Amino acid sequence: MDIDALGIELARARLAPTRLPDYPCSPPADLDQAYLVQDIMAAHMGSAVVGWKIGVTSKIAREMLGLDEPFSGPLFADFCLPSPAKFKVASQDLRIVEAEIGFRMKYDLVPRNAPYTTREVAAAIATVHPVFEVVNKRLPGDLKDNACWLIADGGVDHAFIYGAGIEFDPSMDMAAETVSVSLDGEPATEGIGANALGNPLDVVVWLANHLRARGITLNGDDWVSTGLIADVVVASAGSIIVAEFQSLGSVSLEFSQGSHD
Repeated sequence: MDIDALGIELARARLAPTRLPDYPCSPPADLDQAYLVQDIMAAHMGSAVVGWKIGVTSKIAREMLGLDEPFSGPLFADFCLPSPAKFKVASQDLRIVEAEIGFRMKYDLVPRNAPYTTREVAAAIATVHPVFEVVNKRLPGDLKDNACWLIADGGVDHAFIYGAGIEFDPSMDMAAETVSVSLDGEPATEGIGANALGNPLDVVVWLANHLRARGITLNGDDWVSTGLIADVVVASAGSIIVAEFQSLGSVSLEFSQGSHD
């Protein structure tokens, strides 16, 4: 496998935007190689990395993919939009929307030898937000793919939509935060924060130490999208998706038809 060539091809597919009709080669040999491909892809996007999405924060999803822990993917400035947002999609896109709890960091958590504690990570968070992640692949197939392909493909994020949010306080019980999601005005799904690794704050702790081990800083002002807490919603062009959170406010997204379709 040519790691550089694969990373560049995945970046080009994201920017086109298109989905590749076939897998360009055999999958990355392991998670380390998959993250190397992801890093190359990110370096060729021409858009700053402004945060991270975390995938498979549910035990069922990890077991399905044969993983012992979640995975991460970069969020790009050009694909991070404030709510209410309009985002172009094409018929080939998965058009999957996930309601999640998002955080924005206050200061850097730099690589170091000792793991970061929950207290340290909580102190480094500035605000907490209602968010959507739009999920899509640049490779064939669905989300039950080889996990290394999902990681190489940037964690299969497409866009990140964020609501206004509120100041974060470590005493907040994010595990108990609930959400109701509607599609075109009709109830679609409900969920609770505990669905994300037991507590969305624990997802940020996992990310800080995952990046630490990779020699990457979790920067102040970075976004962290902590994984779906309700069933996914699959929407069509023209659809409007709204998530109402118990205490965090709301986030809304309208899909429009992409010019590349």
